[in-house]
Amino acid sequence: MKRHLALLLAAALTVAGLTACGASSDQGGSSGRTLLKISYQDTAFPALIEASGVLKGAPFDVEWENLTGPAANLQALYAGAIDLGHMGDTSLTIEQANASSDWTKDNAPLAIVAGWRNNYDPKYEPLVTAVRTSANIDTLADLKGHSWANNFGGYNYAQYLVSLVKAGLTEDDIQPKQFADSATSAAAFDDGQVDVYSGSHASILPALQSGDAKILLDDKDTAIPALNVWATTRADLNDPKKDAALKDFFQRMSGYWAWHDSHESEAESIIEKQLKVDATRAAFEYQVRSGAFWQFGTTLIKEEQAIAQTLYDGKAIDKLPDVSVEFDPRYNDVQKAITPQQAGQ
Repeated sequence: MKRHLALLLAAALTVAGLTACGASSDQGGSSGRTLLKISYQDTAFPALIEASGVLKGAPFDVEWENLTGPAANLQALYAGAIDLGHMGDTSLTIEQANASSDWTKDNAPLAIVAGWRNNYDPKYEPLVTAVRTSANIDTLADLKGHSWANNFGGYNYAQYLVSLVKAGLTEDDIQPKQFADSATSAAAFDDGQVDVYSGSHASILPALQSGDAKILLDDKDTAIPALNVWATTRADLNDPKKDAALKDFFQRMSGYWAWHDSHESEAESIIEKQLKVDATRAAFEYQVRSGAFWQFGTTLIKEEQAIAQTLYDGKAIDKLPDVSVEFDPRYNDVQKAITPQQAGQ
């Protein structure tokens, strides 16, 4: 698996050109301050955070990295190239299931330290399995034999795997087409190169709005919590300086969500510019990117474990992981994290 990820990393590791809170270097930030290298899979969220001002005056430096796809983020974390990697909430579940040895709280190399998503308005579900209208797919059984775009490693991949399980299918029953990230997977679907797509709702919005595609399943149907998450390394968590900087970072980030809610026009303009999309897509992205940090409590862990069980029972993964070892709640209090129930689940 790591060889596979390394190939993706070679093409994906680029600096986004957005730096908050001062200059930086490989060894540390300006004036010897702690440097946090933080990855996000597009440049819009870092730009929104910068506009919000929540990191202004921070006693640490942040260098933003633009790594597209969860696979590149995972490999960068393993390599120690970043401190926070952006992916979906099921990424480490799949990573665990493919690991050569079992993960425990003590030896797990990576941990999820922040998770967030929007509320459960059905118009803005972040995660879907969609089909081309021309493919004449109306039921799960109709998926058999069709080409299906997916990308490895994140909750898009879990949506793909759980959709297969719910349809009673395996990859031998379809024509799987794996891409490096959601954007390229969505582009293939939008262009009509594949019949089925699992991934970001926003990425295929034009095809859905034109009637060229329709949603067959969303994240409520697959029961995937569909959190965006940041994961870090065991080494960072054991480093007092990095731990302190991460705690301060998340305390400041807890104020971001109120800014997002009260600056709709400004946020949409930033999203439109950074993603190079039209106003309709930017408005949709604004809604999907709203939300709050979630608590890593009993309810969420139970939901994440249920996804792992579904994947294991459906033979989509060969080993059943203990998802509780993936989630480290140490920053939940400073994040002002809410429960799934408070999020409107």
